[in-house]
Amino acid sequence: MKKYLMLFLLTMFCAASASAADKLLADRHMERLGKCEACHKTMPPKQVPSKDCLSCHGSYEKLAARTDKNDINPHDSHLEDPDCGQCHRGHKKPVLACDECHEFKNIRVP
Repeated sequence: MKKYLMLFLLTMFCAASASAADKLLADRHMERLGKCEACHKTMPPKQVPSKDCLSCHGSYEKLAARTDKNDINPHDSHLEDPDCGQCHRGHKKPVLACDECHEFKNIRVP
C-alpha cells in the first residue's frame, strides 16, 4: 500500500511540474503578480513594450549576463534593440526569433 501511495504522489508531483512548464508566460506572471496591470500599463490591454519588461527584469545587458552560461546566449544577439515580444509572447506559445535564420534546437524560450 505504501508503495502505491508513493507512486501516486510522485506521479502527481511530475504532472504538476510538467503543467507548470507548459503554462503561457502571461499565466506565470499572473501567478506571481496577480493582475494584468502589472504588465499592461494601458487598458484595454495592448502589446507590452520591452521597456516595461525591462523595468522588472533589468537591462538587456543584465539579461545577457544572466543567460551567459548557455551554449548559445539568445540575449547576446547581433540583432540591434530586439523587442522582448519577438520571442516571449504572453498569451501565445513562445518562439525563438533566431530560428528565422538559424536552427538552434537546445534553446527553450519561456
